[in-house]
Formats: sequence, structure tokens, C-alpha cells
Amino acid sequence: MKMKTKTLKVAAAMGLTALLVGSAAAQESASKPVGYETLPINGGFNYLGLRLHEAPVASGTVTAVDADSVTDSNADFSALTGTYVLEIANATGTIQQVASFNGATDIPTADLTAVVAVDDTYTLRPVATLASVFGLANESGLDAGTGGPAGADVVWLPTATGFDKYYYDSFGPAFGGATWAKIDDGGGLPTPVAAPSAVNIFYTDGVVLVGAGVDNSLVVTGSVKLTSTDLALQDGFNYLSSISPAGGSLGTMFGAANEAGLDFGTGGPAGADAVWIPTANGFDKYYYDNFGPAFGGATWAQIDDGGGLPTAVADANAVSTDDASGIIIVNAGGQGAVTAGVPSFYSQL
Repeated sequence: MKMKTKTLKVAAAMGLTALLVGSAAAQESASKPVGYETLPINGGFNYLGLRLHEAPVASGTVTAVDADSVTDSNADFSALTGTYVLEIANATGTIQQVASFNGATDIPTADLTAVVAVDDTYTLRPVATLASVFGLANESGLDAGTGGPAGADVVWLPTATGFDKYYYDSFGPAFGGATWAKIDDGGGLPTPVAAPSAVNIFYTDGVVLVGAGVDNSLVVTGSVKLTSTDLALQDGFNYLSSISPAGGSLGTMFGAANEAGLDFGTGGPAGADAVWIPTANGFDKYYYDNFGPAFGGATWAQIDDGGGLPTAVADANAVSTDDASGIIIVNAGGQGAVTAGVPSFYSQL
């Protein structure tokens, strides 16, 4: 699985400058750097993530935190409609989905009093959607179906119980016109999607794109998030974005000593959260082992799918995620969350 991130990789290698500057002066500091990356869609399963994001519509400083909202007394959110992502720029990487506003200065949230403080800074940006990522009329150029999903690239979006599956159907008579359609896993006919702009794709979630067989690609444009992100984990398989489009690694995401707090192993992967990084031939699988004698000290370790013993990872920062926009975390414990970091040079962008 090869990813073309040349523009962003050049910036990563040089360790400095923004690629482009957002044109709106009021959003400039929150919007840069801006760029694009081309994600490959090969035949079969492709594990992707959105690492470039919609431009912010607002940013500021938290002036109050309550059990059901955060407040910026200097803001005016009254003109905002639709669904947004609230990002808190502190060490927790707290994010929330916001579908409505309590008033001109209040943002409704879960109880964030334990993780957000007055004077924390925040950003609001529109949530990505099926339409914004792939195009209302499939401007992204995914392989389309003709009266059904046969021969189409299929977009799988994770849900709490599995996946919602979508494809673009170019055969007008089947649905009254070419349209995005949702596949019925129960065996029924696909149904047209009335509003592709309302099918949200939260950027922490991975996207599983099942290619029809002909190699294809997807160009994603947007701004880079420069701060940490809170990742929610469910039991079992979690399909996630690797967040950072350039310079990311096992170490930058989760910490050289597992500062993110993934469940760890003690002499083996049993009981540990496993990080699966897609490769051309499958996955490389890693976990953090807290049992010193097994490896000469606590360390990240790579799982041997052939049945051999895990091997210590010499340098977690050398395990790159640049060519893996989507990853999988197999959560061995209950529901929880970890904070995914970004490369240190992002603070200079």
C-alpha cells in the first residue's frame, strides 16, 4: 500500500514551513499548513484515514467550562449551521462532535470539566462528509456501479455495531438518477442516499475502502491538525486515522514509552492493545510490553504472525505511519480513550 504524500513529506523532511497559507486572515493561524495527499485505492481492502481537514470556521479561547458546554464569551456562533468538530488544543487532545449550538457563545459538549480549563484554546471546523470527501456526484472518480454495487468501489464507514457501506451508482433509472447509494447487508436492494452531505465522516475514524479491482486513487485536500487528538476505543477492532500526514510514527502517535496509555503486555501480547499498521502484504502488528526481563527493558514489540516470539522494536520513532493513513487498534480491554500525539516539528509550522 503506497501513498503519495510528496508535498507533505518534503515539509516533514525539512522540518519547517507551511505549505500554503489560508487566505482568510481571521483563520490563518488555525488553518495552516494546507496541502494535499493522494491515497491509493487498490483492489480489495484499503485502510484509509482523513489526515487533512476542513478549514476552521472559528477559533478562540475558552472563558468558561460547564457540565454540558464550553463557552467563549467573545464569540458569536449564531450563524453556524450543520455539524462541526470542536478541538481543544491542550495535552488531552479533546474533541467533540457538535450538531447544534446553545447560543451565541456556548458550545454544547459532554462533561469536559475534568479535561478542559479556562484559557484553553479551541478550534471549530466542519465535519467531513461523504459529499465533501468523495464529491456529491462522485467527483473523486471512484469506480461506480450501474444499478447495483457490482464493479463499484465501496466506502465502509465504521459504526458502533459494524459498518455502513456506500457506493456511487451511475445508472439513472434504478434510483431516478445517478446517486450515492447505501448497501443493505441484509440482502435487500441498495437505497439512494438523500443527502450525502449529511453522511458524516469523523476524522478520527478510519475509512475502509473496498476497491473493485482496478487500481484507483483519492486526492484529499485540507489543513493539517497540529495538536494531539483523543481517540475513543471500543472493545475489539477500532478503525482509525493515523492523524498526521507526514512525519508520524508509532512513537509520535503513542509515545516511545507508551505515554498514550494503551493497555500493555507483560512478556507477550496477551492483554495488550495491538496497533496494526497496514503494509503491502497485510499488517505489521505492535504492542507495548511492560515486562523488562523479556526484552532487557520495557519496550514496544512487534508480533510475529508466524507464531514466533515478539521482537523488541529498537526505535518506535522509526516505525513510520506516513504510508498508512488508516490504522487498526485491536483493543483488549473495555471502552476507553488514548491521546494520539503529532511529530514535534508540527509546533513550528
